Amino acid sequence: MIVRWLAAGAAIVLIGAQAAAVGNSLRAIAASYYEGAGRIAILTGRDSTMDYYQRLLDDADLFNVPAPGHYTAEAWQQLVETESQLDISLATQLLHQSFQPMATIRGLGETFVRSSKDGTMQPVAIYVPSGYSPGNPAPLIVFLHGRLQAESHLIAPRFIADLSEQTGTIVVAPYGRGYYDFRDSASDVYDAFDAANRAFTIDRAKRYLAGYSMGGFSAFNIAPMHPSDWAAVMCIAGSLLASRASRVTTLLSNTRFYVLTGTGDDNVPTAFPTATAIFLRDSGLRVTFYAQPDGTHALSSLQPILSRAWADMERGVVRLPTGLAGGADLPEAEP
Repeated sequence: MIVRWLAAGAAIVLIGAQAAAVGNSLRAIAASYYEGAGRIAILTGRDSTMDYYQRLLDDADLFNVPAPGHYTAEAWQQLVETESQLDISLATQLLHQSFQPMATIRGLGETFVRSSKDGTMQPVAIYVPSGYSPGNPAPLIVFLHGRLQAESHLIAPRFIADLSEQTGTIVVAPYGRGYYDFRDSASDVYDAFDAANRAFTIDRAKRYLAGYSMGGFSAFNIAPMHPSDWAAVMCIAGSLLASRASRVTTLLSNTRFYVLTGTGDDNVPTAFPTATAIFLRDSGLRVTFYAQPDGTHALSSLQPILSRAWADMERGVVRLPTGLAGGADLPEAEP
């Protein structure tokens, strides 16, 4: 297997490399980054500067971690390598203070968007399908990551690239400074959205907001800020909170919703997404509900329903849920 890092100026090529050698390379880049952290903080803001350094160290450690459930050894290796290449690209761009124009990215890439809030440079991971052609409108999904997860980890699995290729959809994943619930970083989400609309030819009728885990909760807070921007909202292993219900029903009455859960999720109990679907349905909103038998909180375990929901969202299909047991008792807070 040959993996070339997507980094301006990074000449690292993996050719069946040993995990130890790869880890040493990542740690060497991390050391260079650490030396330049002071000037990097001026670019990125102090809050998340060291987050990017820690990513490189964590990536190095992941090469020694066995594949978790729902991943084959090959799929896990692919994820770890791809996540690492994105994080190396991020660090290299910051070290060189040279940022890849979003419009030039094809396939998987990482770049930065200048914040409208404070002028700092904030990272965004992107996948542009091979069939994209400037001038031909493409769908866009802005994808929000989970808690203690980076945008690079969210977008790195091969099945995300496969879904993008199958549907011709551009996927944009902002980091949001790692803030819990994207609190105080919603502007970063919309900055990434606006940058994608400038960089690519986007179908204005096919712009979607999706979120996984914490990102699934956050989607119900971020979408109502600019409701006309979103044709649909997808919540994966997350839920609508009771405190946000009124704004959602009032401001997103024309929006389609796709709610996904694994029946074996021990992090966000399946009762929460189920209650979300029931509430949205009973409020007269258009919602489709998907439950993966034996699915857990891991996104990889939800691939079958994610594929169906993604395709339904792209086609504008809505299947109002019937036969759901339980009430519409929305949680008060994220678990």
